[in-house]
Amino acid sequence: MNDRMSLFPYILAGLRNKPGRNIATAFCFAFIAASIFSGQYLLAGAAGGIGQGISRMGADHLVVPVDYMALMGGRGPDNTIPIVRAEPSVFRFNRSIMDTIGRARGVSGMSPQLYVTTMYVPALAPTPIDVYGIDPDTDFTILPWLEHPPEHPLASGEVFVGHGIKGEVSSSINLNRHHYTIAGRLDPTQSGADTTVFLSLGDAYDLAATEGTLPASAPRILPGSVNAVLVRMGPEAEPDVVEADIRRLVPPSSAAVIGRHFSLDPVSRDIQDLSGVVSAISAIVVLAAFPLIALISAMVAHERQREIGLLSAMGGKRRVILFLVLSESLVLAAAGGIAGIGGGLLTIALLDAPGFLGNAVPVTFIMPSAMETLVLAGFAMSAVVLIAVVSSLYPAFRISRMSPYDAIRSGG
Repeated sequence: MNDRMSLFPYILAGLRNKPGRNIATAFCFAFIAASIFSGQYLLAGAAGGIGQGISRMGADHLVVPVDYMALMGGRGPDNTIPIVRAEPSVFRFNRSIMDTIGRARGVSGMSPQLYVTTMYVPALAPTPIDVYGIDPDTDFTILPWLEHPPEHPLASGEVFVGHGIKGEVSSSINLNRHHYTIAGRLDPTQSGADTTVFLSLGDAYDLAATEGTLPASAPRILPGSVNAVLVRMGPEAEPDVVEADIRRLVPPSSAAVIGRHFSLDPVSRDIQDLSGVVSAISAIVVLAAFPLIALISAMVAHERQREIGLLSAMGGKRRVILFLVLSESLVLAAAGGIAGIGGGLLTIALLDAPGFLGNAVPVTFIMPSAMETLVLAGFAMSAVVLIAVVSSLYPAFRISRMSPYDAIRSGG
């Protein structure tokens, strides 16, 4: 009796003794696990969607030469499209203006962009393509749109290409006798970035200096010249304050400021509020489960009092009896938890396949990673195991304290 391993056949026999009751108990655990796991999983997917959406909204402000405003067609401070790249323009200023912009309150990051030229390269696209230079060390608008995170920063001789550009990652392309390797592809942006090739600024200046790259009538591109500075705000900064401060620091005769539309901010707050709602629902499910599982555990303990009394009379120690009763509850909790998590994950996958989840929420639903899924599953399993232990502890302790005579006499 001191060897606990000999109790496992007895535990399995006890589970087989009342299959209907045990299946119902495991179903209760499965429902709890599925509720907790599914709620947290859906919340994580929605949060991932809003996080990606915000990261892909591009720059918060765009600082451009004042003549550039004519190209925007009236889209000024209330611009409602993501600022991923500046529009093609021959108007430029020196990137040293970033020193001035950086002194504005609330500015947390800046990155320059240079429009080089527009080329017709049938091997890459059926329509003309734009060529841009970006700073790989400071860029925060192009990188979030890549299909896959780059293995390393964009190096000399490498390019990122828009979704509409032909060519696979690691393949080579040719631009005016310059050879480049595709280091990454962008997801569709529904903008001019889809037909754009992005080089590092150094490569962009070299390409611009090559004869035949720029039209004969176009002004030369000097090293240090850029077409725009994309600005990112800090999390607590106010768009109007940042814009006003940049306008105060930068001479209005040389530069203009364009702001983007902040329509995703309310959605982000809604998702954050939803987190509290889902957590509250999970807590209610857990609290409601305690008395139900405790009642079932008490019924099981009462039914098995005669068996426990005989086991005690044969020399079974109290801790062995306590372990026996708790183990049965833990086995049911583990089986129900695994079934509930598996069922919840399968249901979510089936709903996500036809895009139902993406249409049901106001943001793109992104399936959490394998590691995130394991963490959420571990949290749900921990919850059902905790419920099993706490709800079964008193009945197990009570029956383990009974004398063999009382247990046999009053057993069910």
